[in-house]
Amino acid sequence: MKKLPSILAIVFFLSTLSLIYVFVFKGSVVETSDNRVGIELSQSNADFALKEMRGFLESIQQINERILNKDSEQIYVAARQSGANVVHEAPQGMMASLPIGFKKMGLNVHAKFDEIADSIKANNNFNYAQKELNTLLNSCITCHRTYKIEVRN
Repeated sequence: MKKLPSILAIVFFLSTLSLIYVFVFKGSVVETSDNRVGIELSQSNADFALKEMRGFLESIQQINERILNKDSEQIYVAARQSGANVVHEAPQGMMASLPIGFKKMGLNVHAKFDEIADSIKANNNFNYAQKELNTLLNSCITCHRTYKIEVRN
């Protein structure tokens, strides 16, 4: 009889670990025919994720154009529009569907935009901004090679 509380504690602990693994690390993933990790999202969450990615591309294009024009003020504006300040806009519950690698990559991309904004404001170094922009593009390529959004029906 005295073992029952210990057994229940172990079961509770293992259940908690399982839930943490699924909701924090694994996310809602499925196999895909092209060997990428399929991230299963509701239609509205998929729309949000794809809109955010299009926003990344728009910011990258604007930053690149403004580097050519040596317009540090507009580089700052373009970089900030995709920085970490927009992370809070993710729909409630969406983060639980995302695998940890995708979350880390996305948060790093937002942080890189902020880094470009902060750097251009402080140093006005267009070569550094271009180098960091290239790093951002490499992150986009890596993400699209690794992950695929699948709409849950």
